[in-house]
Amino acid sequence: MRIKVKRAIAVISFFALIMQGITLSNLFASGPSRVMAAPKTASSVEGSITASDAVQTFEMGRKAERGDIKVVDLRGTWRQMGRQYGSLMKDELEDVKAFLDIIIEANAGNAEKTDRIVELETAQTPYRISEFFEGAAETSGMTVQQLQTINAVERIGGLPKCSVAMAWGKYAASDLVIGRNYDYSDYFALLKDDIAVTVYHPSDGALATATIGYVGEIYAVNGLNEKGIFLELNNGKPSANVKSPNKRVTGTTMLFESLFEADELSDMEFFFNTVNCSSSYIINVADENKGQSFEWCPIGVLHGEKTLPDGLLASTNYYVNPNWQFDVPTEEKSWLGQIRRNNLIDLCEKNKGKIDEKKMMEIINKTVEEGGAKNELTVYQMVVVPRERRLWLQITGGSEWTPVDLDSFFKS
Repeated sequence: MRIKVKRAIAVISFFALIMQGITLSNLFASGPSRVMAAPKTASSVEGSITASDAVQTFEMGRKAERGDIKVVDLRGTWRQMGRQYGSLMKDELEDVKAFLDIIIEANAGNAEKTDRIVELETAQTPYRISEFFEGAAETSGMTVQQLQTINAVERIGGLPKCSVAMAWGKYAASDLVIGRNYDYSDYFALLKDDIAVTVYHPSDGALATATIGYVGEIYAVNGLNEKGIFLELNNGKPSANVKSPNKRVTGTTMLFESLFEADELSDMEFFFNTVNCSSSYIINVADENKGQSFEWCPIGVLHGEKTLPDGLLASTNYYVNPNWQFDVPTEEKSWLGQIRRNNLIDLCEKNKGKIDEKKMMEIINKTVEEGGAKNELTVYQMVVVPRERRLWLQITGGSEWTPVDLDSFFKS
């Protein structure tokens, strides 16, 4: 098991602090912190992680690493891809399991709720993902149930916050560019070594697709496919805190499925108008030319991007379409959602016509106090250019801006 004794002790100690109401922001307040450190600029990062950088292989799968950034490239049937994943990501899966075991232990009083989350996760798993878990169980040393529990780590551990900005047309320097802050419960910073890009090449004729997230997540909260269709998920519960139906496949699983089928942006419109959601989300999507926002909840879906000028999209954690009958959530309830969104809009307006990858990094890396959206809960950040199939990834407290040439993985 890769997780070191010192790290395990640190994790246990950290959760003891959590139980006393002490958070990461409190913990780091008294001294220097890497949490909000300024990143290197795009020009100072040498080279991209490409398919030729793979340092570890298993059957038809391969794995490339640079610093904390891992890219695992899978191909074959879903069971074969599961076998490759289980072997190549075995150490990271052990890390996430150890982390999750401590969360479950710390929340022993809510064991029934945790069991229910895992039960629902298991009951609604599509066949192809079930096959993936069966394959992973053959090579990871874990049971299918353990892998399914890891797959529910975010739902067990809390609620995502997040923010995104997109610029194209008159706002962009050239191609459409996306900037994304992934914000989560502060103790998820302990998983900074276990964030990965996973590239799937299914042999069933589906599109090659990459997802970005915690190791063991076989669903999509961030993704880009070989046709340049991108999506990311923000929590929409501050606006639409409606009851989640029990007998619906989770929205994150359905988003995962959608990326293997969508070869143009209009396919995503059809998807959201067809598929009922299990919870309340804001899903922001893009192709090479424009972005769209779908405010998607169990009672329906509406567009959110039409409240902004063409060429600009900014989204946090509340619904902006005025046709909803929901009250606008307070700043406290939406984690300063309106402030963060307005800050992103202002920054994009100030840089209108000049927003490229480097500028977008600067925009999303500004803290709330600096007039941006980044905050103490930001776990990782990404900048994406769908036309180039290029991703830049930065992990808070870990690897700085690192480019990943997804096009090389898609075409290999």
